[in-house]
Amino acid sequence: MKNVLKTITYVVFALTLNALSNSHAASGEAVYKATCNVCHDSGAGNAPRVTHRADWEPRWQRGRAAMHEGGIKGVPNTAMGPKGGFAHLTQDEVKAAVDYILARTGYQDNLVIETAPAPAPVVAVVPPQTSNAPVADPVLLRQIAEALRQEFFPGALIESVDGKLLVRGVNIRVSVRDSVVMLEGTPEKPEVVTRAEQVVKSFRSVQRVDNRLVSAGMLDFD
Repeated sequence: MKNVLKTITYVVFALTLNALSNSHAASGEAVYKATCNVCHDSGAGNAPRVTHRADWEPRWQRGRAAMHEGGIKGVPNTAMGPKGGFAHLTQDEVKAAVDYILARTGYQDNLVIETAPAPAPVVAVVPPQTSNAPVADPVLLRQIAEALRQEFFPGALIESVDGKLLVRGVNIRVSVRDSVVMLEGTPEKPEVVTRAEQVVKSFRSVQRVDNRLVSAGMLDFD
């Protein structure tokens, strides 16, 4: 009996220490699930997947600080834009999300090979509304979903559902393929149908908008 109690006490103590040492990861997990999981869960846009350790091993060689920098400023020649396309995130939130990814993929700082520090990537931050440069579909998808959230429901959650992004609170699903944007859902207010299309068309990289939104009021029958 004494051995059992001793074991239980040790386990509880170890779990408590672990929770305290990783308390900072909670916000990182929340940021990841709200913004990063669209690409890093599925591998969309050739993004490294959190479920595949091998995807991250080459990146570990750059070290934690360089990966923080890449998350904040973006990585040239990839679908990873500044802050993953979510400009509202603070630098600390981006760093927390990166730390969460590193912890989840098994990164340890002492595994990094000591090499000369790589130069930080330099990416010009240009709002998508004014840039004519092509944007990868996953990045464009996140940017549009975020723009719709800010336009209609800043406090809404954005969730990934079957490859589409659902903007909760306004009930709009967004998908992008070859820069063609599809809008689906049943927003409550009729004016949202037209305004949502205007928001999407403000992105110059959008080739066409397939607006399938239907106001919930139009579905009411006597």
